[in-house]
Amino acid sequence: MLLSGYLKKHPVKARRIRITTGGRCENCSNAFPPAVLDIHVIGSLPAVGDSSRDLQKHLLVLCPACHCSFRSGHIEESLQRELVRHRSREVRKRIRDILGYHSPEYVPPGDFDPEAVFRELFDSGAPDLCLNGG
Repeated sequence: MLLSGYLKKHPVKARRIRITTGGRCENCSNAFPPAVLDIHVIGSLPAVGDSSRDLQKHLLVLCPACHCSFRSGHIEESLQRELVRHRSREVRKRIRDILGYHSPEYVPPGDFDPEAVFRELFDSGAPDLCLNGG
């Protein structure tokens, strides 16, 4: 199921996402009642269902005026993604929780030998390049 369809099918989650931004448009920062705000999906519509996909990267909470200009194609996708990158950590975390995102567990490399890496670094002459500005 696509993200836009998922949000239509789950209006409570969509409402919670709109409230998460404090009732503010993520573009113009003006305050609005949550019912007035729209959830804009950036770029190609990602599919929902895999909890390892961070779907909050694909949406913005916008006022009707900003949403209209974003949908018209006047705002480049790169600028839209920049707005997502500037989203606060708290808002990012809450949206992830609402959408059911679970970050993958970090597994360190199995055969990592720090001594071998250290030896390779010095044998290659890399410290001389760093110390001499190169």
